[in-house]
Amino acid sequence: MSDIALIRIDSRLIHGQVITKWVKIAKANRIIIIDDELAQDDFMASIYTASAPKGISVEIISVSDALAAWNKDQMGNGDLLILFKNTEACYRMFEGGLPIKRLQIGGLPSAPGRKTILRAVSMDQADFEKLKEISDSGTEVYIHIIPEEPRMDFGKIEKKMKE
Repeated sequence: MSDIALIRIDSRLIHGQVITKWVKIAKANRIIIIDDELAQDDFMASIYTASAPKGISVEIISVSDALAAWNKDQMGNGDLLILFKNTEACYRMFEGGLPIKRLQIGGLPSAPGRKTILRAVSMDQADFEKLKEISDSGTEVYIHIIPEEPRMDFGKIEKKMKE
């Protein structure tokens, strides 16, 4: 049975901050990227897999395969850092029964119709509503881009969305 060390939504997935900081802080030995599109792209998957630090395994699986793996044996053994590229995939895992005690948001890109909440984090109303439902279920939802900076709790995210 695995232990979930950290669940993070970050459109960049594995990048310098995740590798050098969050993996160490979480003490994770496995990174699970849950993304339907990336699970079908062997070339990009190989790039992400190769970019992981030594001793850290990377698995890239679809939402349906991740739910099946969770329901079978809680994704095997190890200390997991679960990464999502977007709110939608995370929400689908939440709906499917993945227990999320804490949800860290590290990066969601800006685009038309999206509101910037904090530097690298923007969201639209659909993202916010999904995150609110997750938060209302008792999950601690917060933005924390890098460890050296303070985090933004969900109450402040909600205020920013209403501004």
